[in-house]
Amino acid sequence: MRIVWLAAADARGHLMRAHLVRGLLARHGVRVDVMTTSEEGRSFLQALGTPSELLSAHYSLAYDAHQNMARARTEACILRYLFTPSRGAADLGRLSEFARGAAYVVNDFHPLLLLTGSRPAGEGHALPCPVVHVYGENIWRAIEGHFEGRGPALAHKGFGALVRALRDRAHARIEHTLAAPLAGDGDPARRSHRLLPIVAAPRRSAADVRASLNLAPGARLAAVYLNPHFADPAVASAIEESLAAEGYVMHAVGEGYAARPAFRPYDPDFGSVAAAADLLVSAPGMGAVGMARLFGVPLLALLTDQPEQRQNTNVFASCPAGAFAGVELDAPGRLETRLRRSLRALGPSAGAALARPSASALVGRIHESWARILLDIAASTPARRMLSVSTQHPKEVHS
Repeated sequence: MRIVWLAAADARGHLMRAHLVRGLLARHGVRVDVMTTSEEGRSFLQALGTPSELLSAHYSLAYDAHQNMARARTEACILRYLFTPSRGAADLGRLSEFARGAAYVVNDFHPLLLLTGSRPAGEGHALPCPVVHVYGENIWRAIEGHFEGRGPALAHKGFGALVRALRDRAHARIEHTLAAPLAGDGDPARRSHRLLPIVAAPRRSAADVRASLNLAPGARLAAVYLNPHFADPAVASAIEESLAAEGYVMHAVGEGYAARPAFRPYDPDFGSVAAAADLLVSAPGMGAVGMARLFGVPLLALLTDQPEQRQNTNVFASCPAGAFAGVELDAPGRLETRLRRSLRALGPSAGAALARPSASALVGRIHESWARILLDIAASTPARRMLSVSTQHPKEVHS
């Protein structure tokens, strides 16, 4: 069986999810072919060990060097993409050809398939197989509320109703949220599912990670991940200086800072470092918030103009065991001073990561839930149902 996973490259979390699911379903004999939307996204996936194809680089979201969304530029890009035949329509044809023979196409999360996804397959769109939407709970809230406060209330409500109707035409949908139980839940009759965020399981113990980084006994480790939208050198400098001043050893990953000696562009085993760390520093995307919650790592969140990430922090801060501090990246005053103030407020004890239980078993159960739901969805697609009927009742099919 084959599944196609279209992962938008604007957020590396979409790509990481495709990579993890590809390895997970391979154990069940299912091939996952990944498509993405930029050469930089392909490089990220290749660094993890996942090959991918480029749909095109015509669609993207626009951000500044502090990861603040540029809404007007983003809207102009999406409209130009969808209504220019050599872009959106051409990509749909390319994706249709690539998806031939697949059980379904996962949309994680691209506007083209929000418009074309339908149920059942083949009715109302050009794809040869059904569409399954995968999205974060708070990303979806941000999509629905994109025009809130920017025009008449009727327009905001109308847009929300429209995108919900488009989303619900898909064959199935999976929402990942910190509010889901370990085994997931939802409404299988409507093919609507909720799962905890899927994150990479730690491959190494905390002791092994710290030994590989040559940490002295009792040293405090900060795992830093900055997505490619962060590119201002002043932000990296403030993080480096504040962590050093507060006694942390830093392991930092950031494609936008690959030229800085303290950073590296990729780390295929960043999950092990995060699980072994005394602190995680990142913008609060679902991947970072999921790691902090599941690994029990205090989170220092860099807050920017990203509505869904702010909602992620609200959910995380309400978790009973979640240690959290947020720093407004563009607030008045020196960023280094504000970072140091938040670091002191978190106040993790030296070597605390060594006392935490392993998260591998918990992450493994979440992986099992994702595999079960994705395989169940495949079994419910029209082509798979027809194959099942022809296998079990050949005489009835041929009569």
